[in-house]
Amino acid sequence: MSREHLEAIVRRAINDSAFRELLTSDPDSALSGYDLSEEERELLANPQGADFNELLLNLEPRVSKGGGPPGGPMD
Repeated sequence: MSREHLEAIVRRAINDSAFRELLTSDPDSALSGYDLSEEERELLANPQGADFNELLLNLEPRVSKGGGPPGGPMD
């Protein structure tokens, strides 16, 4: 699976509270529709350590460039 797919899952967890809760409580169910390696599943099911932090750091610039809601400080 590509880095973009991993980032999409993390982005979904950030923006979708129901998915985030499922990812925390039952990661196998949350990730069942994704073609992930065992290592990737482990990374997302246990979001800690250097690999996960690197994924978040790579995601950060893209998220922050998205701006905010209309009328927010980015307008």
